[in-house]
Amino acid sequence: MKKSYTILAIVAIIAIIVYCALPEKRFAESVFPLVDNTTASVYDDNYDGGSSVVLFNLSDSLAKFQCTLGTDEKKPNWCGMIFNFDPNGEKNYHNWSFVDTIHLDIDIAGTDEFNLKIWAYDPDVTDLKNASSFRLLLKEIPVKQGRNKIDIPFEQFYIPDFWYDNLGVKRSLNRPHHESIARIEFSAGWKQPRGKNFVINVREITATGVSNTPYGIFLFIILGLMIIAIGRRHPVKETDEKK
Repeated sequence: MKKSYTILAIVAIIAIIVYCALPEKRFAESVFPLVDNTTASVYDDNYDGGSSVVLFNLSDSLAKFQCTLGTDEKKPNWCGMIFNFDPNGEKNYHNWSFVDTIHLDIDIAGTDEFNLKIWAYDPDVTDLKNASSFRLLLKEIPVKQGRNKIDIPFEQFYIPDFWYDNLGVKRSLNRPHHESIARIEFSAGWKQPRGKNFVINVREITATGVSNTPYGIFLFIILGLMIIAIGRRHPVKETDEKK
């Protein structure tokens, strides 16, 4: 028995050494250029009585977004560009559980900051008829004029207080739901001046992370060893029943 446990221990040590020696397996998922069923669109505040002006031009290699917020301070003022993973409402969300970085390649004019929003489906909160009820993960992105290549650690996105307040959601419900990402949004920064045109031209958006495949293989090996060990510790005894 001791010999069996010694062999199992040696195999486990070898498995750990092999796992540590495995090269880091990274994956990359393209958001733009568009793939699969992803769509790109823009919005403004006109429907709600605002007067912001939005221009949008989409090609295979560039999404051109321009916006000028309305000057009337008594009216709504917002605009944005959305990359939607589930335009048909079929819950075809993207699993970003293992995403660790968002990469942007963009051209900027007329602003020094914009808001990047990631919206996730939350089964406890989300009403599919209300886009704002998707869980909001927010990051303010400082930028310079011209071309910007930006790497954003996913952990820097946060759930803002106003999202909880607007929907009346308890702050204890704070899971980000990375496994159900529905869309990415670019919107005007908090301090963007009214009446000033700004431009965001998107060349590329990519989500990257470390694959869990090597980890899964490692766990499978350890699980197999545990099953063998338990089986040897509690052998099945065959007995002959006498009638």
